[in-house]
Amino acid sequence: MEDKKIYFAVKAFILNEGKFLIMHKTGVEENVWELPGGRMEFGETAEETLERQILEEAGLLVTPIRVLDTWNFLAENYQITGIIYLCKAKNYEVKVSYEHDKYKWIDADINSITDMHKVFSEKMARWNWKNVNFEPAIG
Repeated sequence: MEDKKIYFAVKAFILNEGKFLIMHKTGVEENVWELPGGRMEFGETAEETLERQILEEAGLLVTPIRVLDTWNFLAENYQITGIIYLCKAKNYEVKVSYEHDKYKWIDADINSITDMHKVFSEKMARWNWKNVNFEPAIG
């Protein structure tokens, strides 16, 4: 039987003046973008993972506000399941790590997600974009 792995990861939806941060993975030729974030290390909470990953990947200090959604990626020998947090950043000057080769801030609306990896765009297409803000969800 093959050794299949399951990983847990977190992604940040960093909102700033009506825009959010997306990043392009180094070595990927397609124009496919993702939210910053990554896999949990043993002993971390989801929030600690998020803070560490965003600092490593983008040089930003973030505060997780609330969970927006979940996501899943299935490959042949591994699976990644994760959550997307709405985040505030303490700074907005992005410093890209070796993991990504570029970044951009795009409008926080459904029309801007066309270049997102389908793992994220399929989820984000169902969001109520008017409620993607720092106010508590009403419900």
